[in-house]
Amino acid sequence: MVREIAVFVGDNGSTAALTEPGRVIVYQRQQGKWKPVREILFSLERSLGMPEVRRQLAAMLEALGNCRVFVARTVSGLLYKELEQAGFSIWEFAGQPSSFLEYILVQEEFTVRQPATLQAVIPASMETEPGCYQVSLKEIQQSGSGLTSKQVLQPLLNGNFYCIEVVCSHIPPWLEAECACGRFDCKVERLAEGIKLVIKKQICG
Repeated sequence: MVREIAVFVGDNGSTAALTEPGRVIVYQRQQGKWKPVREILFSLERSLGMPEVRRQLAAMLEALGNCRVFVARTVSGLLYKELEQAGFSIWEFAGQPSSFLEYILVQEEFTVRQPATLQAVIPASMETEPGCYQVSLKEIQQSGSGLTSKQVLQPLLNGNFYCIEVVCSHIPPWLEAECACGRFDCKVERLAEGIKLVIKKQICG
C-alpha cells in the first residue's frame, strides 16, 4: 500500500520543475487526510557539473527514506533516469498537492493490484521518435480479455513523453475525464478503422 507521496513544490506551494529551486514535501495519509510529515530543501547546482548533480540528487533520495512515489511539474533527462533507476513511480502534475494526491494514491494501488499474468500480455507501444509513441487499444477493447485500457496507457501517461497516438474503437471514459480536467491536451481523429487520439502534455506558462 502507498503510504507516502513526495511532491516537489516552489515558493507558491504548487508543483515546480525539478530543475527549479524548491523543496520536497513528503505527504502521508493519516485517518483519511494527507499531512506533510517531512520537508527537504532541494536546488540543483548544475554549474558544478554532473557529478555534483548526482550527489545532490542521491542525498535527496536518501532523505526520502522508503517513499517511492515522486511528483513534480516536470521531470526529465538525467533526473528522470536517476529516479526511475532508484525504483520511483514518477508523476507530473501542475497545481497544489491537494488536487492530485488522492488520485495518485488510487492509481498506484490499482497498479499494485494487477496480476502479473495480465502485465505479460499488455500491447507494446512503439516509439516513433524521441518522446513520441504509438499504441493500439483496439485488440483489448474487442477481445474481452480482462485487460483494461488504463493498464496499457497509464505507464506511458505517467512517464516522460511529448506525444502519444492511441488507436481505439472508442475513447475510454477515464481518459476523457483526464483530458477534460486539463491534465492533457487531446485531439480526436475519426478513422475508417476506429478513432485516433493524439495526447500531449499541457504546457504550463
